[in-house]
Amino acid sequence: MRRICTLLLGGALAVTSFLPAPGALAAANGAGHGQPPPARSTATVPGPLGHPAPAMAFCDIPAERDIAVTRKVYEVGQRRNVSDKVMLAGFETGWVESRMNNLNCGDRDSLGVFQQRPSQGWGTPEQVLDVDYAANKFFEVAQQMEPRMEGSTAGQLAQAVQRSAYPARYDQAEGVARAMRDEAFQPYGSIGAKYHSLGGPGGPLGEPLRAEEDARLGGRFQLFRNGIVIWHPDAAFAIYGDILAKYWATDSEQRWGFPTMDEADAGRAPDGTRGRYQFFERGLFLWSPPTGAHTVHGEILKAFQNAGHEAAVGYPLTDETDEAGGKAQKFQKATIHWNPSKGTWITNN
Repeated sequence: MRRICTLLLGGALAVTSFLPAPGALAAANGAGHGQPPPARSTATVPGPLGHPAPAMAFCDIPAERDIAVTRKVYEVGQRRNVSDKVMLAGFETGWVESRMNNLNCGDRDSLGVFQQRPSQGWGTPEQVLDVDYAANKFFEVAQQMEPRMEGSTAGQLAQAVQRSAYPARYDQAEGVARAMRDEAFQPYGSIGAKYHSLGGPGGPLGEPLRAEEDARLGGRFQLFRNGIVIWHPDAAFAIYGDILAKYWATDSEQRWGFPTMDEADAGRAPDGTRGRYQFFERGLFLWSPPTGAHTVHGEILKAFQNAGHEAAVGYPLTDETDEAGGKAQKFQKATIHWNPSKGTWITNN
């Protein structure tokens, strides 16, 4: 007898007709599953790791992982600051239960990437089919159990969460789970394109340290060994080195917005100093070896540009500071002042 299984693949809905055959889940997990399927099941087929599973209870599972699912599971674990063991347990579980696919079918009422059962308290059907929600619930329970399971393997922790009738299957999935985990935080999309255009791990950013994640104000970013790539709303740019340190120290995109260019060579100052610059939505960051990184913005930025940039007044020695009735910023050759009544003017240092 054929059945229809709906797969949610990378956010797209695809309905496919399946025979409940290879790849069937082994048993209901405590994400619903503590007991083997009923004895009245009339046929068995191989489960994901070769264990028998009742054919009448299950839908077929794709042979390969859905990369959108693995990336989301990793992102949720990263957001929760899970340990390496908990993260690996999540990937072992996802592979065993669904081949890391968001299944709209399973044993009894099991659903989703972890085959969580709404009847066992894991959430509504709609919730457990939301990969973000499902991963968050799995990791929440695993993190609660982890302190009581010192010395256990990731697979044993996965079994404690899932309560499967086949406890060895999670440890058996360790190799493929590690490969999926390591793949899940590699750069992709616009951020990946920017990263690779700068030389990838051999470029100024170095290797990735975290998966892509939400930035403030609606953007996305990814952390690398020496910097970040940040995207919003339709372009990605890299920030690194002292300019990145200054950006983070001064409230990043909340204050300065998103970058509008990559870092580039700045001009030569009157004393021969050369540096780097980068524009953001609400200001300019300038850096040179003797002066460090500083921000220039607002009316003082306009005066700096009108005066001839760093070629005329040099690199900034300070950020904008308060002075009587207004603001001032000191550069290598001059100081730019501003107040509401006079506007901007320049004095030589």
